[in-house]
Amino acid sequence: MIKQVITCILSILFVVTLTPYKANATTNDLPECVVITHCVREDFKVNDIENAFKKATKIVSETARTKIVEKTDSYIHAEAKTKWRRYTDDLLLKAIPEKGIIQVRSESRVGVGDNGVNKKRVDDFAYRLMTERDNTN
Repeated sequence: MIKQVITCILSILFVVTLTPYKANATTNDLPECVVITHCVREDFKVNDIENAFKKATKIVSETARTKIVEKTDSYIHAEAKTKWRRYTDDLLLKAIPEKGIIQVRSESRVGVGDNGVNKKRVDDFAYRLMTERDNTN
């Protein structure tokens, strides 16, 4: 009986951790990180949300081992493969015009830790967003 309960719990956890997150419909925010050892979420204040999101889209599309799988005018879901072992991570971006921010969330699909891969991915994105010349027009 205990084996069955443990198997059931592990199965549920496995399915939940493999389900990519979407923006929270009631708050318009991306979900907070549940397991902080393999997830990073940051908000970036921008002056021109429309141009900044175009630039963000360009940055994601040009990032190595990253493929955009869903895109709207204010939301991007991309799958990023890690350099080592080619694990798939979820990279989510959400433009929130009423707050003047772009939210970025990067989370590993498997495991408890990520050896800092998601933090580095978000830091690299932030650096490129703030420093690269804007050629989106």
